[in-house]
Amino acid sequence: MSEIRRRRQRVEVPRNRAALVSAAIQVLAERPEASMSDIAGEAGVTRQTAYAHFGTREALVTAVRDELSHRAFTALDAADLEAGHATEALSRFLTAVEMLLAEQTAFDHSSSDAEADASRHMPIEQRLAALIRRGRDSGEFTTELETDWLVAATIALGHAADQQIRTGRLDARAASRQLRSTVIRLYGANESDRSP
Repeated sequence: MSEIRRRRQRVEVPRNRAALVSAAIQVLAERPEASMSDIAGEAGVTRQTAYAHFGTREALVTAVRDELSHRAFTALDAADLEAGHATEALSRFLTAVEMLLAEQTAFDHSSSDAEADASRHMPIEQRLAALIRRGRDSGEFTTELETDWLVAATIALGHAADQQIRTGRLDARAASRQLRSTVIRLYGANESDRSP
């Protein structure tokens, strides 16, 4: 293989992989049962290329879940939960969740691999737990509920909002308002005191 061809391949392989994941996010959001051929066509590559990169459709779906998790963590990093007052940080967290609900609800995040799903939630749970402890220590969060319970309830409420949007019972904006209001009350926070 010539050096020029090797260089071209080093550029094309990551580009094709990224294009397939991006196409899968879009296609599977609209048609959850779409085939590898459908996704490859949207990505502008052949079906054989898609299988060369991922081997199976489930492997591609796993890559999509990983990419959506990465985007979620990027949004949470941008929320900077360690900065400012705890109530401000909680508001930024909820704003990030609202954005993620609007972007990602169309894709079915459920997985048969409960262990993988739990590991995806772990960094979020750790950040939330630290935020809750900080808010309780500062007196901004007045709830007497246990930290682990609040974390689990917050995650469950996020899933409930996602489900309400996906089933058409609420649009993303309404579900986000309900989620924000519920979490603020659950934490015993007064968002109006320290809104960003």
